[in-house]
Amino acid sequence: MYQHLKKNRIRLRRLLRWLGFFLALISVIILTSFKELQSLGWFISACSCTIWAYDSYKSRHTPRFFMECLYTACALWGVYNWMS
Repeated sequence: MYQHLKKNRIRLRRLLRWLGFFLALISVIILTSFKELQSLGWFISACSCTIWAYDSYKSRHTPRFFMECLYTACALWGVYNWMS
């Protein structure tokens, strides 16, 4: 039974990684193409970085975790910058 739960968690983390990748791709498209939607692009980027930070935290990869936390903070600053 424990193996079944472990496999489900691994599948969920793999799906989260793909979600993080696609969100990053969408945010890059928005940030490079649409000047009016910059705050949305930065917000999607922050969501993507949060997913990757969670994944690196669970993987116990500390340098990557701190890097993703920094990227998340910068993306949130981008949202604030474009909203004001």
